[in-house]
Amino acid sequence: MIKFFRHIRKRLIGENRFSKYLLYAIGEIILVVIGILIALQINNWKENQKLRDQEITYLNNLKGDLETQINMLDVYIDYENIIIDHSNDIIEHYELNEGFDSMDSIFPKLNDLTTRWTFSNANTTLLQMLNSNQINIIQNIGLKDELIAFNQQIDLFAKNTNINNTNLVDNLTTGTFVEIGGFASYGNSARMVQKFNDFYPFKNKIVNDNELKAIVIQIINEPKNKLEIMNKVSYRNTISSLQKSGNEALRVRTEQILKMVINEIDLRN
Repeated sequence: MIKFFRHIRKRLIGENRFSKYLLYAIGEIILVVIGILIALQINNWKENQKLRDQEITYLNNLKGDLETQINMLDVYIDYENIIIDHSNDIIEHYELNEGFDSMDSIFPKLNDLTTRWTFSNANTTLLQMLNSNQINIIQNIGLKDELIAFNQQIDLFAKNTNINNTNLVDNLTTGTFVEIGGFASYGNSARMVQKFNDFYPFKNKIVNDNELKAIVIQIINEPKNKLEIMNKVSYRNTISSLQKSGNEALRVRTEQILKMVINEIDLRN
């Protein structure tokens, strides 16, 4: 093709037909420009297609992470329900007996209050997209804004939860329950043991000594200890109630984001 155009150019020059050659030269330039534009258009299409394929991959990964986060939130909510139920049982037992008596069923529930569940952010794909500035691959501006806001919400919730676990559970209440409670004699409740066994093997080491049980009953019923125990049981109940509400709200939010992501995937298919 190039040789063909070159031959025409030489013939026009040889015949000294400058006006026709000029028109030919302009036409040749236009053809070259059109060729370049077509090549650029094809290249842009390929790049855009690559971005769209990458977007679909990210959306599918986001969907998987969000589903995992919902399952994890269900675990956190169920755990807080155990703490709420058992602290309520302890308070009810105390009120009925005007103190601590016949504690075989209550001590394991009191010992459960020494535990807490660490919150984890399962949205690794979203974190990767934000850290690498790949969030802009998402074409839907509304979805992109929602994802950014969701990341801020879940990051703040995770930090607050883990700070509360350290300051309000580990440092404030757990020590008292271990020192005054009957952990060595009773361990945790069957319900809590099963909860942990859902994720990894867990078994309490129980010390079989009736004298220890008698000492624990005597110590826990001392007025000062009763006051401290009941204050901290009630406080732990409040913490778990707040934590449960936060987890439930975050679960609703996660489901909303998941629906948006699924809708976007459906539009791409």
